[in-house]
This record gives sequence, structure tokens and C-alpha cells, in this order.
Amino acid sequence: MSGSAILDSQRMFEHACAFCDCAKFCEVEPNNIEYRMRSHTVSGIVNSAFACEVFIKMLLVFHGRTVIEIKGHKLKTLWEEFRTLDNATAALVEERMREWFNSTNANMFDELLSEASNAFEYWRYIYEKQEGSININFLRGFRLLLRDVCCRQLFEKSWEEYKRG
Repeated sequence: MSGSAILDSQRMFEHACAFCDCAKFCEVEPNNIEYRMRSHTVSGIVNSAFACEVFIKMLLVFHGRTVIEIKGHKLKTLWEEFRTLDNATAALVEERMREWFNSTNANMFDELLSEASNAFEYWRYIYEKQEGSININFLRGFRLLLRDVCCRQLFEKSWEEYKRG
């Protein structure tokens, strides 16, 4: 991997972590928001989906793709690309998500990823639509797991170890 790929990966990781933090704030800090509206849930979904997108793109760059090669917002498409580059890590993430949901459904990850695949684009403009449905818990778990996986790839330590310095 070239030095620029490492630099790009680290910058992408930091960027994704910032959106991850914003998503968490929308989810768990309602009392700190001056006037709580339903749209904070939407903001959480959008920030979660974008954090997932950038984390996956970071993994793609880490494994040799260029930033120019990884356009688009569809989580499923990006994940399928990552799976071709690092099937072992992808399989581990998928299994950990099934465990997190305590699911015996072998297709659970693919089903929920398909449902959330276009969340960034769809939910940004939810006010233009009559309805929307998404598993917020999937997005939350996926973004947190991706953050940890990215941290391990970049720094060879877990997110918890990384935070401690």
C-alpha cells in the first residue's frame, strides 16, 4: 500500500468517526438539543448511513482502491466490493451483526443491508416522501462495528484501545 493510501485511509477514518459521533448525538442526547423534533431521528439515520459509507470506502482504499474508484452512496454495492477484496473480514462483520441481533437467519445481514443500502440519499429527502422504513438498530450496530474494524485495520487496535491512546 502506498503512503498516500495510508494517509487517505486515516483521513477517511477520522471523517467517518465524526459522522458516527453526530449520529450518536442524534440518538442519545435529545435532552441537549434545544427543541427536539422528529427530524433529529432522520438526522441520526443520515449521519449513520454516511458514517457506514465512509468506513466502507476507507476499507476499500486501505485495500488498494483509489478514492476516484469508489463513487456512489449505496452501502450494498460498496460492501459487495469490499467482500471481494477481504472476504474473511466481511464474513466476520456479517457474523458479528447476526450475533448482535441474536439471529439464526443466515440472510439477515444481506436483508438489512439491502433495506439500508440507499439510506443516505433516501432519508436526506424524506420530507419529500410519504413514508420511510429502516432498521435504525442495524445502522447503529453496523457503524459501530465498522469503526472498530477500520481501527483494527489502520492501527492494529480496537476502537476502545485507540480511544485510550
